[in-house]
Amino acid sequence: MAQEINQVYRRVRATVWLPLGFMYASYYMTRYNLSFGKTTMTREFGWTNEQWGWIGATFFWMYAFGQFINGQITDRIGGRKAIVIGAVATVILNCLMALGGGFGVIGYFIIMWGANGYFQAFGAPSIVSVNGNWFALRERGTFTGIFGMMIQLGRFAVTLLGGFLIANYAWPNLFIMPALITAFFAIIAWFAIRNHPEDIGFEAPDMGEHDQGTDHRPAGIRYTLKKVLSSPTLWVISMAYFCTGWVRHGFEQWFPAYLQEVQHLAPDSMAFQLKSLALPVTAVLGAFAAGVSSDKLFGSRRGPPAAIMYYAQFVLLIIFYYYAGPTSAAVLLILLSFFVNGPHSLLGGAAAMDFGGRKASGSAAGMIDAFQYIGAGIVQPIVGSVIDVYGWNGWALSLAGFALIGGILMSTLWNAKPK
Repeated sequence: MAQEINQVYRRVRATVWLPLGFMYASYYMTRYNLSFGKTTMTREFGWTNEQWGWIGATFFWMYAFGQFINGQITDRIGGRKAIVIGAVATVILNCLMALGGGFGVIGYFIIMWGANGYFQAFGAPSIVSVNGNWFALRERGTFTGIFGMMIQLGRFAVTLLGGFLIANYAWPNLFIMPALITAFFAIIAWFAIRNHPEDIGFEAPDMGEHDQGTDHRPAGIRYTLKKVLSSPTLWVISMAYFCTGWVRHGFEQWFPAYLQEVQHLAPDSMAFQLKSLALPVTAVLGAFAAGVSSDKLFGSRRGPPAAIMYYAQFVLLIIFYYYAGPTSAAVLLILLSFFVNGPHSLLGGAAAMDFGGRKASGSAAGMIDAFQYIGAGIVQPIVGSVIDVYGWNGWALSLAGFALIGGILMSTLWNAKPK
């Protein structure tokens, strides 16, 4: 009988986490779409790489600010409402971005994209808040990997769609089409997602923590802030995630421009499409490998696989600086995607659930992810300036040091597990 109930629980849980995963995947489509328009919009408006860096920086800093605020909001209103609120706002703001060509003023794009960053920050706390209630401690690493795979579908889709749209239509379509897809999944999410198993008659799974229970009343800002801010482990994870933000977004946001400007590939060319699509594919594999290895090889410890992958990032970036050729550069960057997205998925998902607890998982995710996007915001104008001054040769070196720091930080948490 217990096994039968368990199977029923898993089937019902799938009707929650599948729409949740697709919802957040569509968030990625309304976030990464801008990177495919950089070259075309630069020709139209005459912007420099540094100016592009400030557009990206504003998005990421507003995203970081939103994580601090929206994590608290999510813990109070629940992940279902929070993720739909963010989706509706990002649909509107992407449509407003599409109207920006009539102005051609960089300030307009900075404001609209910054606002998009704030509302996109409802996504990660919502994912962690809902999944933290539905998945037991021993499952979280594996299912975080699966979620990482689902989320990367958004990048995979926007890579296919973005290259096609920018090659065949005007750049505003880069914002309109992903917005329509996000609106579709927001409707599904509203009707499908449930915040707690108990909402539909199931018991909560084993959380592996002292504060599990059936009391779903909001814990209050004082409780969540104290739990999150007083945790040394969460502070170390957050600082490591700053390094993830620096490397991941210093790499991914500039990769399409690298293919166009250095390798001279047209966005609709087969070579551009294959190399671009390889990034989300290897990101999926990296997320899954990190999650499964943390559960199966390291006893649900998140530190070991994260540290190993940070060190691998450092090695690949150094090799890229010295030996990047037309073929080797693509191979190295595709491998980098594997090792960057492993810690990204693992620390932002499973670790936030583990150390935030049931009542503060959204706040923990908000704090951790905020640090990622502080790093992402700082790195954008720096990478843009490095490319403007030194060319693309300095790109890898501007990222490598933070990969090494991330590895050192996570090595200090090699044996850490929730108490």
